[in-house]
Formats: sequence, structure tokens, C-alpha cells
Amino acid sequence: MKAIIQTRFLHWKQQFPALLFWLILPVGAILGFNHAVTAFQADSKVPVGIVIEDQSTTARELVDKINEAPFIRVKQLEEEQALQQLKKHELDSVFIIKEGYENQVNRGSRNRLLTSYQSDLSFAYTPVSEMIASFVQEDTGRAKTAYTILQLEEQLMTNTNWKIEEIITTSKKIEAEQDLLKASFQFKGQAKTNETNLKLWDHWGLWALFSILATFFLFDWLVKETRSSVQTRFVFIRFAFKTYALLNLLVYTILLFVIDLAAVFIFSYVFGEAINLSRIAAIISFRLMINGFAFLLAISMKKIVAYYSLSLIITLLLALTSGAIIPTDDLMSQLPFLSVLHPLVPFLDGLFHNIWLYMVVLIICLWYGRKENQYA
Repeated sequence: MKAIIQTRFLHWKQQFPALLFWLILPVGAILGFNHAVTAFQADSKVPVGIVIEDQSTTARELVDKINEAPFIRVKQLEEEQALQQLKKHELDSVFIIKEGYENQVNRGSRNRLLTSYQSDLSFAYTPVSEMIASFVQEDTGRAKTAYTILQLEEQLMTNTNWKIEEIITTSKKIEAEQDLLKASFQFKGQAKTNETNLKLWDHWGLWALFSILATFFLFDWLVKETRSSVQTRFVFIRFAFKTYALLNLLVYTILLFVIDLAAVFIFSYVFGEAINLSRIAAIISFRLMINGFAFLLAISMKKIVAYYSLSLIITLLLALTSGAIIPTDDLMSQLPFLSVLHPLVPFLDGLFHNIWLYMVVLIICLWYGRKENQYA
């Protein structure tokens, strides 16, 4: 085994840039793609200027709500600076929270609480202003509710002694706990899902596709070493070719396991992906399966160009049918056997058992046990 590792290190030393590229491709591609999408989303947000003249808690809470809007990029400026940027069309619109905002809200006033400005190129002014108006309506609605409760307390002559601030705080707490404005709908006969956190894409799904491509290209050494001109060297060494190939498969599998484990911790740190035993088991099953499949594919090919072409085609087919990029719920419902036969579905579902893993291991065992020429 030591001789195998030394020989493989000599090959890696000559092809180190290519080896490093394919090893870091799965994680690097996901991180780069996520950075690009995040930057694009930030640039595509509507720039809105906010001028805060009232330094009260209610005004600050309003600004925080506006900041949480997914399509708005808030810039807090002075009034003169904000209006100048609006004239230069650097801002889509400007909203000024006037002095005394909290006092007016607490009195239940609904008129002229904010001052807004727009230009002839303010394409998003209407939805932004309506959204901000809805936030203001929430604040004024709470204040009006508080006054109504106090009036009822006087009429009913109760001794609860509620204060306006306590009523408003309690209403905010109830709203946060009960999520009053959220509703879930589904068609008749459709299974109910408990998923609450929707993502634009599945990080592990994309990682699996890039890992498949990288694994295929890392195993091109096997195509090169099955050539007749290279096979003659095994006459003079103590390893049969099949033993040599399987030992190298073990070396690559251990190396890629280490890279996969690093990916688990990187995704946990960057994306908050949970680290659990089911995920680790699914990665182990996936790694064994894809390494074995790449091994069998490479050992059956004679031309490196054909191997590269077939690797790209297989990766593309898996990408289109796995659901990692394009949703395939309708396809899976019409052809339910695909969920059982597709090699990536068990991994995406976090399962260890994969029918393709057992098939690959069986085929490798049959290949190794088949009779071959013995070298002296």
C-alpha cells in the first residue's frame, strides 16, 4: 500500500493544479454562486432614502421594519442629502419621519405622519409607499386599540390599571407568537408540507452535481492507465492491474472523504446547514456510489475524449432529472419509479441506502473476481 501511495503522489505532483481545481470545485462553485446571487440581489433592491427626525423607539421600530423588506435597500440620510440624491436618481424615493411621530401615533392620528418625495423615474414608489403606510397603520391601530381598552376599563369600572405602553407591548408579543397574518393553502388531495424555510436552491443538491463532475474528471487516470502501451508494465511489478486499480480507488476515496467532511463544516459555518448523522451517512453512501460508478465507467473506456464527453452527458442528465436545479415534482408524480431508481434522490432525501451503491459494489466485486491473465 505504501508503494501505491508513493506512486500516486508522484502522479499528483505532476498534475497538482488540475487535482486542486477538481477537489475544491464542488465547494468553491457553491460559495461563488451564492456570493454572485447575494451581490445581484443586493444590487437589484430598490434604493430608498429614510430621514429620521424623530429619535423615538416607535420611529426606530418603523425603520427596522422597512429594513427587513426583501426588495428595499435603505439609506439613512439627512434631508438635504437625501433630496439631492433623489434629484440625481440615485434614490427611488425618500421618506421623512417627522419630529413628534411617536406622539402622533400614540394619539391615534393617521394624517401626515410621514413626508414622502418621488421623482419622474420613481418606478417603485407606489408599492414602497403602500408598504410603509401599512407599517404605520399597524402602529396607529395598536394605539387605537389601547385607547379602546382603556375606555372599556372605565365603562366597566374594572381595576386592571392597564397602561398604554403595556397594551401595545402585549399586542406586539401576541402578534409575534401567533403569526396572525400568515395563511397556508393547498389544493384538494395535495399532501400537506411542514416546510417553513424555503430556499432558492438546494446547496447539497448543487454540491452533489459538481462532485459528480469533479469525480469523473479525477478518475481520468484510470482511462490513461488501461491503454495497452501502459498495461505492459504490470508484467514487471508485483501488483496485478486489478489490485493496483482497487488500491488507487481506496486512496482517492479516502482523499475525497476528507474533502467532503470539510464541505460539511464549511456549509454549516456559511449557510447554517445542520450537521447530523443522517447527513454524514448520506454523504458516505453518495461518495462510495459515485466513486465506484466513476471507476467502472473509466475502466470500460479506451479514449479519454469519449470518457470526458460521456461524463458531461451523465452529469447533465442527473442535473435535469434530480430536482436539485429544476423542480421535478410533476415528473416524479407521473413516473414514481424514478424516485427509486434515480441515484441522487436518496442523497437529497438524506438516506444512506441507495440501490445504485449496492449495484456498483456488486459489479466491482464481479469484475475483480473474474479470471485474468497472471503475470510472472
